[in-house]
Amino acid sequence: MTLHEAIEKLLQQTDRPMTTTEIANELNKNQWYQKKDGSAIDPFQIHGRTKNYSKMFNRNGSTVSLKEQPTN
Repeated sequence: MTLHEAIEKLLQQTDRPMTTTEIANELNKNQWYQKKDGSAIDPFQIHGRTKNYSKMFNRNGSTVSLKEQPTN
């Protein structure tokens, strides 16, 4: 699973917007995505990926949601 797929799955399961820190912490716990070097996912990596996939994710500061989710 790619990082953006893991973020999408997490946001679908929680059904709410999450901060980049919350997303990184949850993905490090559930291990749906692991970096090749084995290091932890950091919030900046979540920021970068969600920015690159702007057709999939809404961003409001450090808060991320899926395009089909409300941003509240």
